[in-house]
Amino acid sequence: MDLSNEKENLIKVLRKKNSKRFNIVVMPHFCIDNFVHCNQKPDIFINNLKALLAQGGGNITFSQELHCGGKAANCASALSSLGLHVTLIAKTSILGYKLLKHFFAGKDVELSHVAKDGGLAFTTALELEGSNLMLSYAGSLENFGPESISSRDEKIIKKADVVCISDWGLNNKGTALAQHVFSIAKEGKAKTFFDPGDPSPKGGKEHKEIEGINRLLAKGLIDMLSVNENEVIRYGTIDFLKEFTMVELHTASYAMSASKNFTTEKVPAFNVSPLRLTGAGDAWAAGDIFGLCLSLPAVQRLMLAHAVAAYYISQPQGKHAKRHEVASFLEDARFKQI
Repeated sequence: MDLSNEKENLIKVLRKKNSKRFNIVVMPHFCIDNFVHCNQKPDIFINNLKALLAQGGGNITFSQELHCGGKAANCASALSSLGLHVTLIAKTSILGYKLLKHFFAGKDVELSHVAKDGGLAFTTALELEGSNLMLSYAGSLENFGPESISSRDEKIIKKADVVCISDWGLNNKGTALAQHVFSIAKEGKAKTFFDPGDPSPKGGKEHKEIEGINRLLAKGLIDMLSVNENEVIRYGTIDFLKEFTMVELHTASYAMSASKNFTTEKVPAFNVSPLRLTGAGDAWAAGDIFGLCLSLPAVQRLMLAHAVAAYYISQPQGKHAKRHEVASFLEDARFKQI
């Protein structure tokens, strides 16, 4: 694998103007992310926390920022920045919808499919050195099932180029939603992209719930499954999963794509100084989906996903890259050693 040559070819593709307008549907999670910049190693943070609790409580001051959050909303933002038209299907409160309109002002994201009669979800992300800890309240995502999909939603799903469902782990009706929506997508031309996330919130039901995902895989409803190195083990290992779908495995160091007939080598990530970790996987998924739309070879698609994520985590304001900015980033980007 000639990484330099693959990168040069990818830059050429990104520099060309694309006349086709790609339509992407993402669902079902939007929340408010509160980033707490702890700037400490995890063990030091825990020790400081224990000391504070031992004295009966108290206050710790950290720099904090409010951002648009939720896998679907984050992915929508990144996709829109790359030049794709995105429809977000979700449910929040009236206040949540006003915040959503603020966050997406000027972006090519259709918000009219977001219901306003639900609850606003929150995530507090403790950003530690080398890791992050998220404390989440799922809001309306917790029970976002097939009944939340309107006939109007179904029409846009059938017309989409890619339909993406994420945050299955936080959704009690996630399997039913995926079966319903992906079945509708298959009636049209859409590719289906599933980013289930961490299954830990399923608790004691995790094994049974994952059996539901296996049934979706067996039915051929999932074209691409996006997982990290921890999730892939919980969902069944690459060798098992690739028999049914294209597995998009991404880690902080590398990514690889595996299917029944083809597996790439490990494609290294780019070496940047991360200023945040929360949302990196969502930016990565957006790059992967964009590469799918552009019909890129697997190695270039993964490289593009790495670049979109690396740009995002290295930006002081957490800005998602535009297409030309990804190309410029790649010009000087250096690969990690793996």
